[in-house]
Amino acid sequence: MTYVIGVDTGGTFTDTVIVSEDGTRYTGKSETTPDDPTTGILDSLRNGAKAVGVDLESLLSTTSILFHGTTLTTNTVLEGTGAEVGLLTTRGHADALAIGRTKTRTEGLTRLEQQHYAGQSKPEPLVPTEHIREIDERTDYKGEQVVDLDEDAVRAAISDLAGEVDALAVSLLWSFENPEHERRVAEIAAEEAPECPCFCSHEVTPKLGEYERTATTVLNASTAPLLEAYVEDLESTLAEHGLDAPFYVMKSTGGAMDPDSVTTEAVSTIMSGPTGGVIGSRFVGREMDEPNLICTDVGGTSFDVGLVIDGELQTRPTLSVNSQTLYQLSVDIESIGSGGGSIAWIDDGGALRVGPRSAGADPGPACYGFGGTEPTVTDADLLLGYLDPDYFLGGRRDLDVEAARDAMRSVAEPLDLSVDEAAAGVFEIVNGAMADLLRQMTVERGHDPRNFSLLSYGGAGPVHASFYGAELGVESIVVPLGDTASVFSAFGIATADVNYVAERSNPDFEPFDPADLTDLYGDLEADVRETLVDRGFEGEPLSLSREAEIRYKGQVHQLSVDVPGGDLTDADVEATIDRWESKYEALYGEGSTYAPVPAELVNQRVTGSVETSNPVLGGSTARSGDALIDHREVYWPEPGARRSTAVYDGERLAPGDAFDGPAVIQLPDTTVTVRPHQHAAVDEYRSVHITEGDR
Repeated sequence: MTYVIGVDTGGTFTDTVIVSEDGTRYTGKSETTPDDPTTGILDSLRNGAKAVGVDLESLLSTTSILFHGTTLTTNTVLEGTGAEVGLLTTRGHADALAIGRTKTRTEGLTRLEQQHYAGQSKPEPLVPTEHIREIDERTDYKGEQVVDLDEDAVRAAISDLAGEVDALAVSLLWSFENPEHERRVAEIAAEEAPECPCFCSHEVTPKLGEYERTATTVLNASTAPLLEAYVEDLESTLAEHGLDAPFYVMKSTGGAMDPDSVTTEAVSTIMSGPTGGVIGSRFVGREMDEPNLICTDVGGTSFDVGLVIDGELQTRPTLSVNSQTLYQLSVDIESIGSGGGSIAWIDDGGALRVGPRSAGADPGPACYGFGGTEPTVTDADLLLGYLDPDYFLGGRRDLDVEAARDAMRSVAEPLDLSVDEAAAGVFEIVNGAMADLLRQMTVERGHDPRNFSLLSYGGAGPVHASFYGAELGVESIVVPLGDTASVFSAFGIATADVNYVAERSNPDFEPFDPADLTDLYGDLEADVRETLVDRGFEGEPLSLSREAEIRYKGQVHQLSVDVPGGDLTDADVEATIDRWESKYEALYGEGSTYAPVPAELVNQRVTGSVETSNPVLGGSTARSGDALIDHREVYWPEPGARRSTAVYDGERLAPGDAFDGPAVIQLPDTTVTVRPHQHAAVDEYRSVHITEGDR
């Protein structure tokens, strides 16, 4: 028997999913160890191996492929702990990062935060002024070199910076049209400072937009040395424990990369973990014949939302991290600080708030008993009766009800509320915040939620989904794959393909020449094929997809649309523009397009994917015994009071089982709530489907 493994390191827990060749799924979970993530990964893998019935070495020695999603890059960017970077740029452009864009002041802020203009400020520049050097050189917008590169100045600048920084970033004007000068700077850097890695913008992100291109290159230079060292250590450690199989790192693009690609694609791992959940949703949606899905993940620190439409991932060409806009193709996921560890607090106006600050993995919610004293969403869930204090993590940990009660008093007493009233307030506030984000991702983007099913996963997701999903009015709420739901991002990571993205900026206005576009996409496809062959995928079946980023002349932002493959015709180009206009009106309202202004095709992109594993989604057999195991008093907002509620053992629920709410389904690593007037049914994969109305 061989296995495919997905491991996802999250903010609170590290999750493992093991899929055998016959489709049987096994899970493992352990606390994330921020100081040394490898320790948490090994602990999680050991727990997964125990579920299989073998030791870690036996599991890894029979593994055919292992995928890993990591938060290392994200945390490095958010905490500013990356390598010190020196920037070399064209003379006169040293302030590009400091100037940023108009929206830099508000990038990444919530709507409430955006309303307080006086409290806004631009983020600190990614590179301090003393680490920026201007170089005499110039390439124009056509790629013509109009000022020669001053190589002596380059040598002096690199020698000057080498003793002060850990890595170099090179971002010269219009280098994506002609990278010769950047290549020569990199060659000189290798001669003058071989110990200092050098990253060029034409290799990281060859696209129009000086600020975004420079910011992306700098962050790649900042994170790559740490990620490379981490991946090398993890790969070596796994090999020591018996892994002799391909090892891949999850990317925000919806695919994975081999460890050798980490240096040039480090920045692509920023949304590594959350992406896995959306990929897993697409995989399960195809099995369930559900093409339109709202993917929701509630972990310990955040609430992440993505969409699958017509069976396809939704992507975006830019990514916002720590108030910086990056050129990074990623699965379109929006997040807010609403998770199980989100802390409840009272603002200056006396209003109860929840998040975005989180108790994280250390010390965690007060009820964990690790020293936390502030009230969290998990504490509220426990106090309201949704969680069983004796069955958290399948009974591996007892929850301290009194510690949760003491913590909740810190917000209850100032508001003259009982502990239960304060917990109910925390519960309803966080559900409302989640529903608001769902509306932004659907209604405000022109999508009708009633045409979607909502998938809920993550450790805390199934507790809240029956509330935020019902408020949105979705067709059904699905907790996927039973006990796999709490580690679903790891499952999605295990279903990933390896992919590579090639992009180029070649701005042009209507009318577009189909022959020129065919040649351009042909060059990008050749680049993708060559790169994947170099990475060891010669002869493997390759899937190619094309995209174009289009805007009206004079606009700053653009939208991405699909482009047909093969030799393009005038009809293909016209159909592409029609799709772009339809997407434009869906986002900005009917009649918002403006035909008199020509469209501008700004960026072209090709994504190549190679299927590396194809896990089977096997059926699942329930554990024997009556699934209805208890009744307990649980608070439900509908009556605004506690009510006797049926408690089911989720491991004993069998395909075909069905019942009406109110009910609580207890799984080893998560809990599913079924509200009064809702109906729950279990499918062949032991996914729980929740719909409105008794049956």
